[in-house]
Parts: sequence; C-alpha cells; structure tokens
Amino acid sequence: MSARWRCARLLAVAALGFALPAAPSGAGIPSAQRIADAVAVANRAAGRSGPLWIDVTLRIGEGEPLAQGVLTTHPTGLARLELRSTRGFVERHLVQGSEYGASRDGRPLEQPRPFLPPVFVLQAVSGAALQAALASFGVAADQAELGLGDEHDCYVLGGRAARGPDGVERVQPSLWVDLESFEVVRIDRGDGVRFRFGPSEDFGALRLPRWISIEAPGQPPARLDLLKGVPANAPAASFTTEWLLGPSSPPPASP
Repeated sequence: MSARWRCARLLAVAALGFALPAAPSGAGIPSAQRIADAVAVANRAAGRSGPLWIDVTLRIGEGEPLAQGVLTTHPTGLARLELRSTRGFVERHLVQGSEYGASRDGRPLEQPRPFLPPVFVLQAVSGAALQAALASFGVAADQAELGLGDEHDCYVLGGRAARGPDGVERVQPSLWVDLESFEVVRIDRGDGVRFRFGPSEDFGALRLPRWISIEAPGQPPARLDLLKGVPANAPAASFTTEWLLGPSSPPPASP
C-alpha cells in the first residue's frame, strides 16, 4: 500500500469519526451518511474527482478480448463507452443518470448488454453527491449494513439482499465498499445486474480498479480490463443522444 493510499485511508477513517471495527461480527455500524462521506474522501485522494478518460478492453467469459475502446465518465452521473469490435462494428453505450442507451454503428439497440458500469460512483466528492447518485439507481442510500462481498468485509449501502422462502436471493440495489480501504467492491442494480470491481492500482495520478466484471441474468459474464486512466476534458454536453446515434469516427487519441 502506497503512502498516499495509507494517508487516504486515515482521512476516510477520520470521516467516520470513530475507530473501525476489525470485522463485521458483532460490530457497530456507522451511519450511511458517514460511510458515504468516507467513500468520498477515498475518491478524492485517488484523484478521481473530475472527468476521466479510461482505455479499456472487453472480454466475455474466459476468451480473448472482443473489443477495445474508451470509457469516459463524469462525476455528475454521466458516462459513455465506445467499443470497436474485432468483428468491425462500433458499439456505443451512454448513461445519463438512471437512463441507459446503446447503439451499434449508429442504430439503437433495443436490449443492450450493460457493458457500461456506473463508474461515476468512484468520482463522488461528497457523501451527499454519492447518496444522490445511488438513489438514481434505486439504492436506499440512507440504510447501511455489514456484509461479506467477494472476500471483503464490507459496508453495504442499501442493505443486503434477503433470501425468499424458496432460497433464491432477492434483488437488492446496493453499494458494497471495503471496510478498511473504502474502495467500491460491488454494485447491485435492481434488475439483477451486478458489477464487481477488481483490486485497485495506480495509473499515474489516478487510482482505479484493474478490471470491472459485469454479470447479468441469463448472460455469460463480461469484463472490462482497465488499461490506462487519465483526467479528461469532457464537459457534460459531450454525453448526448447525438453522440450515441452519430456516425462512427476514427479511433480517438488518448489525451
């Protein structure tokens, strides 16, 4: 762990206002607002508070990458992803808050796969901003529990999913953050889509997950591998339906 990241964790702990419990068992839980504040502190320390440009590759299952592209994300809840398939087509995905759209070679896709994660939760610079972003996904951001997610002891904003009488886990919109680092571990959407965030590493001045996996009901798992991340000049006006349905252009150069 780098000195910068140790400092970030200490600041996040201070935002909670008390010593962290060693494990979820029998531990007290801080308020959802304090947890959100601590996550925002970690976001700022990781250099993610502004618009970002992230080079990615996409793979489905265990195969080789099927596309390469650029994910651009804005802390206000906007994100877009352009993928250039090895088969020759260009697919674009656009998130505007709770709205999701996609196109292939300029034509709308009726039932797109959710290849674009809500990366902007990694950019929220205040607890209030994070809770507002989560609310747009149906997360009860004023509720907090403890849980075990992908071998991480976590705070769970929105609460853990309960199991029904048939033993099947119910859908529960939620954000899972590591209890020690306050990094995002998992996001569960209300439609059953789950985003898992891999271990973080430094990309120059930014700290980002190495990969983000995408699990959707009835579909093979997909994964975005993050290759490079830099601050971007990406005003909110560049996340539009005109871009989504516009003609494809030559691959852009990194900033």
